[in-house]
Amino acid sequence: MLTQLSRRSILRSFAGVSGLYLLGIPLLLVANIVLARTLSVADFGIFGFALSMATVLAIPVSGGLPMLLIREVAGYAQSKNWPAYRGVVIEAYRWVVLVSFAICLVFLVWNAVSRDMLAQHLLIAFIIVPFFGLNAIRNGILKGLGRSFLAEWPNQVLQPTLLILGYLGLAKLGLTSAANALWWYFAVTVLVFGLASIMLWRVQPPVVGEASSDETDQPRWRRALLPFMIMSATALLSTQVAVLISGFMGQEEVVAYLRVAERGAMFVIIPFHVLSTIIGPHMVAAIRSGDIGQQRDIVRQSSQLMFLTSLPLAISILLVGPQILGLLFGSPYDENSYLPMVIVSVPQVISMAFGHAGMLLTMGGRERIVLASQALALCVNITLCILLIGPFGAVGASIGVAAGVMTSTAMNVFLVKRHLGFIPGILLRPSNR
Repeated sequence: MLTQLSRRSILRSFAGVSGLYLLGIPLLLVANIVLARTLSVADFGIFGFALSMATVLAIPVSGGLPMLLIREVAGYAQSKNWPAYRGVVIEAYRWVVLVSFAICLVFLVWNAVSRDMLAQHLLIAFIIVPFFGLNAIRNGILKGLGRSFLAEWPNQVLQPTLLILGYLGLAKLGLTSAANALWWYFAVTVLVFGLASIMLWRVQPPVVGEASSDETDQPRWRRALLPFMIMSATALLSTQVAVLISGFMGQEEVVAYLRVAERGAMFVIIPFHVLSTIIGPHMVAAIRSGDIGQQRDIVRQSSQLMFLTSLPLAISILLVGPQILGLLFGSPYDENSYLPMVIVSVPQVISMAFGHAGMLLTMGGRERIVLASQALALCVNITLCILLIGPFGAVGASIGVAAGVMTSTAMNVFLVKRHLGFIPGILLRPSNR
């Protein structure tokens, strides 16, 4: 069973990180509102497509690193194995630099053999990729050290604030375009990384700088990174595939409507993201101690927190969603983004009722079976998007996203039952220890 100290620690962290998300998501929403109201629907779609491309291109660079670092840093910090801690961090930086260099070569070859230069928005997407990887390392280390608040603060508060100020400045100067908005996004990404790196340097245990690097576990890190990377790829593609398919189909307006719908649905999944940043080290400790009762209690309490806080948000979207979209984004988003927002939101609430089943399996070293469930969900998502985006637009894309979420949830619940012997979620009984 969770100790009183651990329970208080989780609740305290939940309250702190929740505050960040409750501030950060509205800030991100405001940034998107400014863009939606100052760019044409087509330009807003191009902006969203370019960011989705950058996210997908970053998969080989950063995919899996946060999950790997959370698990390894938490374990090494718990055992005070600072040389191994330093070794895994160095290996992570080495990976980002080498893979970013490879992507840069691909970019140069592409431009050399292509008759037409890449569009400016795709050029920016390539340039942003290395900084996504560096930010992933910083994020994973801080979370592994139990510093979830510090890990999330730059992305949740500082970055959207700077984006808003920049977008308003571009509008004031009459420089609103998808390319200029993307260049400002790149500048903010670099600045936030620099400030966050200073913050990590200040909170990291001083003994780390004095320790020699021990990379004895390097073969195990590399074996684990590939499944983590593929898991990250399937998870990211699940969130981006509808936008990418719509963009490749030339339906920029569908991209714009879907991005607005997803921004509205972000409020519903605030509790999931908050607890995802907090409970990783607690799960690692429970798993390494072999305490099934503690694992059950972590999943039960986290699922109850997520469900009870997300349900009122989902109900609000159902009741006053069109009015909110009309007030914030204006026409035509109030008509074309409402139903997709509802379709995306409802499965997320259902998923949160079953807790972090996938994370429990992953932190316990069962990442390969989680990968299989995510791959199946991604296939469902892609198939439905290809079939439905053409005739149904943003509604069809949202159906594909929702079906993928439900497939992944069902598979993870089944796998927890099979391997750990209990069905996770809000109805799970407390352990009797």
